Amino acid sequence: MGNREWRASIGVVGAGGLCWGVAGAVHLGFVRTNGVRRSGWSLADGGGWYEFAFIVGALVTMYSAPGLLRRSEWWPALSLTAGAVVGVVSVLALGQGPRYWVAASAMALVGVAAPLANRLWGRHHPI
Repeated sequence: MGNREWRASIGVVGAGGLCWGVAGAVHLGFVRTNGVRRSGWSLADGGGWYEFAFIVGALVTMYSAPGLLRRSEWWPALSLTAGAVVGVVSVLALGQGPRYWVAASAMALVGVAAPLANRLWGRHHPI
C-alpha cells in the first residue's frame, strides 16, 4: 500500500469515528456539568465512547482532510464520503426523530460535498 491508500484508509477511520460520535451526541444529548473547579458541557451518562470517538475522529479528520481533498486523483476524497455513510447509518439506527434526520441530512451533504470539492477546487490546487 502506498501513501495515497494509507491516507484514504486513515480518512475513512477518522471520518467514520467523527460521524459515529456525532450520532451518539444526537442520541444522548448534551448535559451541563457543574463542579467546584470546572463546569462545562458533555454527553449524558454512558456517552464516554461517543465523546472519545468524536474528539479523536475530529482530530484525525482535520489532519487528513487537506491531503484527501487536494489531490489530482478523485478517489481519496471518497474516504470522507464513506465516513459520512457510516454516520448516516449510525444516526438513523439510533432513532428516527427530527433531530436524527437533520443530523443524517447534514452528514449526507458533507459526504456529497467532499468529492465535489476535490473536483472543483482540489485538482487545481494539489499538494
